Amino acid sequence: MNTNLLTMHSTSLNKMKAFVEGYLREFEGAGLIIIDVGAKAYLNNPTYRPFFEPGENVDIVVSNPYNWKEVPDNFVDEVISGQDFEHIEFPWLTIKEIYRILKPSGVLGKRQRGFAYSL
Repeated sequence: MNTNLLTMHSTSLNKMKAFVEGYLREFEGAGLIIIDVGAKAYLNNPTYRPFFEPGENVDIVVSNPYNWKEVPDNFVDEVISGQDFEHIEFPWLTIKEIYRILKPSGVLGKRQRGFAYSL
């Protein structure tokens, strides 16, 4: 098994850290609701969680990756996602759910296979 495929790339971690420090810093203390799509830690590999203030929170695990009934409409301020869409069979359905749960002023911070973009 190629273990390189199972680790979080340092460039992904660096890009998300830069996004948090560059964009989210202005919202420090605002109590943002942030969802990380594809956040499961695998084989003790790093996740984006350390970039966010520790605090009391609830982790949601959706039962269906294409219908997030556990998350209400217009609920979150920020969705972060990194290097996961290549593992999702129907990523356009996941994008539809991201759009549904974001507040009108919400932001998607996305890191995907060598490039980053925000919607």
